[in-house]
Amino acid sequence: MPDTRLADGLHTIEKNHGALLTLCQRLEDLADSLPFSVDEALCREVAADIVPLLSQAQAVEEDTLYPELTARAGSCFSALMIERLKGEHRCDRSGAEEIALTLQAMLAGRCRLSFETVGYMLRGFFECVRRHIASERELINSLYQPTLHS
Repeated sequence: MPDTRLADGLHTIEKNHGALLTLCQRLEDLADSLPFSVDEALCREVAADIVPLLSQAQAVEEDTLYPELTARAGSCFSALMIERLKGEHRCDRSGAEEIALTLQAMLAGRCRLSFETVGYMLRGFFECVRRHIASERELINSLYQPTLHS
């Protein structure tokens, strides 16, 4: 049986992944609505939520999952995998900050980017986040699920 801290951390990661996937769907909805039917309330919510939600999810992953992965796998490969995932975290955090600023500028009528560019930015971000979540879920399933069900 896994220790309580690990089980709690994996449960929190699962909840955070769900929240991030919901955010990705909201971003996709925004991208699909451009330029004709921009939901201002959704823009406002996403701009406010994106950075804190992503930061919280990443902190739990880095504090819980990555040390456990190092302890369990203990190989050069796991160290490289963790560094890759941390690099994705940095890129995603930067993208989230840029999206928040862009949506705020759009709402204020001072966005200098075309709607096409904003849509491309949103799509690039949510596709990367979805891919990152899929990678982490595969890691969790391959390394931890047998332990959780013992």
